[in-house]
Amino acid sequence: MDVLLLEARSTLVEFYPPERPASATCAFLSPRGVSLLAPTATLDTLSRSVSSVDEDDPTLLVVAGTTGSLVEGRRYWHVPTTTGSAADLVRLSEIVTSQEVAFDDPPPSGFSTSDLLVGGRFTATVTAAVTATRDANYRIQWTVTGTDGVERIYQQLAHVVLTQYRAAVTPSQARSYVADMWSDQVAAKRRGFFVGIAERASERVWRRIRASGRFQHLLGDPNDFEAAGRTALDIELLAHQLVPPAVIDRLQYRTELERQLQHEIDEVIGSRPYDADDTKDITDGPTSRPLMSISARRV
Repeated sequence: MDVLLLEARSTLVEFYPPERPASATCAFLSPRGVSLLAPTATLDTLSRSVSSVDEDDPTLLVVAGTTGSLVEGRRYWHVPTTTGSAADLVRLSEIVTSQEVAFDDPPPSGFSTSDLLVGGRFTATVTAAVTATRDANYRIQWTVTGTDGVERIYQQLAHVVLTQYRAAVTPSQARSYVADMWSDQVAAKRRGFFVGIAERASERVWRRIRASGRFQHLLGDPNDFEAAGRTALDIELLAHQLVPPAVIDRLQYRTELERQLQHEIDEVIGSRPYDADDTKDITDGPTSRPLMSISARRV
């Protein structure tokens, strides 16, 4: 999802390159491509070895020492030390005890004793001085040198804004919903499961709003997108085989959910005021995509 930077505020931004990194440089560019800042890119230097893997749960590991510096929700490179397999980026789902950690999914090669968990996140600080002007489509450019010695360049879109977008659905809301619908499934799911589906559902809402030419942080109230967030959550849960018991045709169910999601987003866009030029002054009323219904009957 695009990065939202608050106007005239210093912000820590992060980036996970898709290849195992060794170092990187960072540049913050204006919407017109002018370099405004070259902040230091810092790589998480954490490294932990795997002491043991749970025989019944291949995602549950005991790490050497303590779990200090490991953070739930962050991604780490799994580096096999015995199989010769390639490294993979995995997300830490939950810190279970001071030495036990659980991941969302095991990597393709699986976890083994003596494997390493290595930091894979770059961070950089975008200063208040270069975010003094609200505008869309700033860019954060990362020039990453991998452990294979190859240099690659990646880009994130960033928007300097007055207010930030609140996620359409949160992990706690996702967990409560699953508990209400499938109470027997909650105990089997770790925290990372709910974080992941909430993030993907919110990003699904974000993409649909952006496709309409709008930014949701300039549109109405953040609560307006709760219904869309719940529908997007249903779409994500469908991928995990969590569907209401009354559903027979899952393809039709998915199609109905997609249609409902678009309707709920259109309903907000068509009925709420919009600060089109981000000046704090509502200059664009609820005029885009007006909703209407037509009554009809077969004759």
